[in-house]
Amino acid sequence: MLRASLVWNLFLAYIPFAMTNWMERNPSEIKHRLNWYICFVVWLLFIPNAPYIITDLFHLFDGGVPVWFELFLICSFAFSGMLMGYMSIRSMEKMWSNRYTRWPAWLFSFPVLFLSSLGVYIGRYLRYNSWDIVKDPVTLSKDLIALFTHPWENRHAWAFTICMGVFLSLMYPLVKQRLSKDVQ
Repeated sequence: MLRASLVWNLFLAYIPFAMTNWMERNPSEIKHRLNWYICFVVWLLFIPNAPYIITDLFHLFDGGVPVWFELFLICSFAFSGMLMGYMSIRSMEKMWSNRYTRWPAWLFSFPVLFLSSLGVYIGRYLRYNSWDIVKDPVTLSKDLIALFTHPWENRHAWAFTICMGVFLSLMYPLVKQRLSKDVQ
């Protein structure tokens, strides 16, 4: 079961990567402000799926196969998802900077990384999916409002989000630097 969910999660991580590739190759399709924002919002809803795969490490001791095999399997999927996510964030960051020249790049990427971390929490612990914004918006909204209106009661959610956000934010400049060198 874990292997099937890893494949599914990697597919979900591929969606924002595919979206930014499509947007870069079809700039005329996103010239109109409404199209741009629709693509951006859909991208933002799916980008948490890229780092989400890291949380599959919770299944490491579920049994059935040697732990070392599960560790290598989960880490390879998580690495692939993270790399696609970072590449997608970098692409969206460039498109955002081209569109909004007065915004510094970090003012785009760091909020996205922390929103992504919140999305990972929502997926792992509240058990929502990206499409629940359409499928079950009322229940999702109630749970999100509770997170924000009762921060102390939900301190574990905020602790997870901050820790994951810091982790993603520390890793991003390293990957971004490497991606910039590969382009040159």
